[in-house]
Amino acid sequence: FKTCTKKYFVLPVIVPPTMSNAQDLLSILGGGAIRSGGRGATTSVSEKSILTFKAGKMTTELRPNGKYLVTPDTRRGEINLVWSTAAVTGRTSSNNNNNSNGGHLKVEWRDRRTHAVVNTINVFPEDDATFERVETGKEEDRVYLLQCGQGHESRHFFWMQDKDSEPDEDLCVKVNLYMSDAAEAALAAGVPA
Repeated sequence: FKTCTKKYFVLPVIVPPTMSNAQDLLSILGGGAIRSGGRGATTSVSEKSILTFKAGKMTTELRPNGKYLVTPDTRRGEINLVWSTAAVTGRTSSNNNNNSNGGHLKVEWRDRRTHAVVNTINVFPEDDATFERVETGKEEDRVYLLQCGQGHESRHFFWMQDKDSEPDEDLCVKVNLYMSDAAEAALAAGVPA
């Protein structure tokens, strides 16, 4: 290897002798679209974004008085609703009618500067998930609560970052529709019923 004076370097990739093609390499590196389903079967894993909007996330901190302090994360972000056909480990739908398309909805919060997904929340119709505006006492605040199930861990606060507040109500209606009806989410993703 040559000595590198820059702050980055390239690691060699060692290809196992059993690797036969580029698809195998992609699968090993986590980028392949075809994954083994066991017993020689393969399953196609696909994800499609069905709704994206600018929103920052918020952090909650339990105070000594038993109340929570909710503060905004200053990063520019976005909420991305994704229809995924990938299986979720340890989770099965109790209502096959709601999950007849073989997929589920994911709510992702992404940092808009780095394009990295920071949080992923898997949502199923039986979770009774809701997305609603929270009154803060200030009319200009546009804070929303994503509640999935019961408990403090299932609460996720977001604040709208788009300057135009006009589409907020429509976005809220769409998020609630897709979280409560898997068939609608699959339809928005272009998955046939």
